[in-house]
Order: sequence, then C-alpha cells, then structure tokens
Amino acid sequence: MRLDKDDNKESVNGKRCYNSLTLIRKIYKTEYIQLLMKKRVQFAEGKQKDFFKNLKEKTNLSWKELSNQLNVNESTLSKAYRFGFCDIPYSLFINALELINKNERDALKDYNAKVINELVIIGRKVFGERKKLLKPIKIDYKNNRLDLDTSKVNFSKYDIKRKIKLPRKLTPELAEEIGMHFGDGFLSKSRFEYRLKGNQNNEREYYQDYIKPLFKILYNIEITPKDFKDSYGFELKSKAIWEFKTKVIKIKSGKKDDLCIPEILKVNNTEILSAFLRGLFDTDGSLRFKSQYGYEKYYPVIELSLLSKNIIKEVGAILNMFGFNIWLGFNDKYGRISLSGISNFQRYEKLIGWSSPKNLNKVNDWKKQYPELSRDMMDVVQRLRYGTVAPEKRVRLPPSILQNTKRGNLK
Repeated sequence: MRLDKDDNKESVNGKRCYNSLTLIRKIYKTEYIQLLMKKRVQFAEGKQKDFFKNLKEKTNLSWKELSNQLNVNESTLSKAYRFGFCDIPYSLFINALELINKNERDALKDYNAKVINELVIIGRKVFGERKKLLKPIKIDYKNNRLDLDTSKVNFSKYDIKRKIKLPRKLTPELAEEIGMHFGDGFLSKSRFEYRLKGNQNNEREYYQDYIKPLFKILYNIEITPKDFKDSYGFELKSKAIWEFKTKVIKIKSGKKDDLCIPEILKVNNTEILSAFLRGLFDTDGSLRFKSQYGYEKYYPVIELSLLSKNIIKEVGAILNMFGFNIWLGFNDKYGRISLSGISNFQRYEKLIGWSSPKNLNKVNDWKKQYPELSRDMMDVVQRLRYGTVAPEKRVRLPPSILQNTKRGNLK
C-alpha cells in the first residue's frame, strides 16, 4: 500500500480509495495491531494426547488417512497436536468429533477442555515480510526408483537371532533416518558399529519417543538410548545394518568431513527429500528466533553447519529446488547454510517440518507469542477504516466487526 501525494487519497493494490487518510497514517505510526481472529481448544494436561489416541482407535484410520479427513498436515497432526505441543484449532476439533459422532459439550467435559479465543498480534514493522516471494518447487532429479536391492547384504548369527530386517524400499521414514545419520550418526570402519548421539539436555524425548520406535519400524531392532560422557543416544553392532548402510545406501564409513549425499537419495520425490532434510536439520541443525524490528525473539533463522562442505553444497541444491532463499558460506573448517525470515520459515514448516520436540517447542512458543504474525496485512489495512485509534496507539475494531471476523477474511 502507498500514500498518494494528494492528502485525501490512498492507493491499495493500484486502486484509489477515499478512506480516512488520517487513520491510515496513524496505523503506520502504531507499534502493533490487535485483532481477535479465531478460536482454539485448550485441553488439561495430558488430555489432548488421550483425545487423539481415542480418535485414532475409534476411527481405525492411519495418521495419513486422519490428516486427509481433517484437512491438516500429517506431521502437524501426529506430532504437534497429538502430543499437545500446542492447542488445536476449534474447527479441527469439531471435524474430529464428527468422525466419531460425539457432541461438543460431552467431549469438552470428558477431556477437561475449553474453547478459547486466540489473540492475533500483527506488527507494523513486519508488513514487508510477506513481500519476499519464494520460487516455485522444481525438482531437477530424474530418478524415480525407490526399490532397494538388499540381496548382497550378509547377516551375522546374532542378526538372525535378533530377527533384524532391512528396508527394501526407500521410504520417508528411511530417508529421515539417513538424515539423522548424516547429522549425529557415525559408522565405524570396522566391527560393524553404528552410533547416533545427541544432546543430553534437550534431546532425550526425541530419542525415546521418536528415534527408538523409528529404528524398530525400519530394522526391527530395540535400541536403548542412554547417557554417555558428553551425549545421549545409543550404540549398536550389526553386520546386516552396517552392510545395508555401506553397500545399499552407500554411505562412507569413518570420518564425515568429506561425505556426499548418496545417489540413491537423489530422487524426484519431494516427500523423500523433505524427510532426509528433516532428519539432518533436527539432529545437527539449529532453529532460533532473533530479536528484530523491535520484537523480542521474533525473526526465525534455520541453520546447518557441517564439516562436510560437499553435504552443505548438496543440501543447498535441494533447498534451491524447493524454492527457498538460502545463504551459503564456507570457512577453512565448516560449511554453513541459513534460511532466514518468515517466508522461508513458513515453507520449511509446511514442506519439511520437525520431528524433534526441542524444535517443535520452540516453534509453538513463537506462535503463542506472535500468533498469525505473518498473515497478509493488505486486506486488514483496507478494512481498518471501520475502527478507531485509541490514545495508547492501538487500532481496535468495534464489536460488530469482531463478531463477523473469520480467519483470513474481515467482513
């Protein structure tokens, strides 16, 4: 939106409007704008997990099938909502109740839940964030094959006794585990050993609740995460798994300073590539929110630093295919890649996401502090002529407008 030289006119998306110029000018002087935009359902401690557990049991649907029925991202449903990392949208709650033929009043009582209004805060200083357009997704890889040949992998007697199995197809679960390997994993040159270890302070839940069942699904092996001197994770010894990683996936054993992404992963499949990046960034990447534009811990930055500069270059290539605006840099020791800003953050959340509670908690804390901060402001600004500017420099909408307010559309 721009202001014309004529003090009685303004232009919005190229169209002239004869609204109150004084009001628009005051909007640009305000520190923030507040609107009540949507409702959420807040459960008592532990009850949200029970709700989704019962929902899945009663519908007898997989998480993917449930996400399609409820029109929500599968990862968001099965992780963030399922484990109660954030309150669930009221519309999703109602749709879920329809699947199990349960009324709202009984459900709220049974799960000690309540419907709350979420306060939406949108900052003046970040109006320009959504102007940073990202490129469309275009995967350059030509390979579409996902089948894996495990015929040359040898099983030890101990492997056979433990009933270890190997994946015969490249799945998102396997791709994510490979990403974890390239992040915090290590494959020895001898003795058929593999190690995966993370932070003792903030990754215990990730290892116990996510990585442990993932290895059971992929390899039918029970891992036992535990404390080491400076880390938390596990070590395992398996000839079959070691040979699967070196012979089939073709991961180089030993030092990780000159690793490359295996050719078998370079497929024209967005879900596979996203899962690999998720495993890599969850284990060896970082997510932080910088203070910027006068907002405390507002600006999202997703980063990855590795000894292997080849991996950084190849990850950068994949992120470019995904349309991200990336920063790539190298010094004598490390390579580093950064995704900064709201646009990058939103696409990362939608396309790649997080499995680590450490990162999910950061995301949800940010959303609670700045709910809907990055929504498109143009439509809101056009309609603020109905409001008044309070002495404390807040733009408020009258009750008649708030009652008709819907997410993404003011009437």
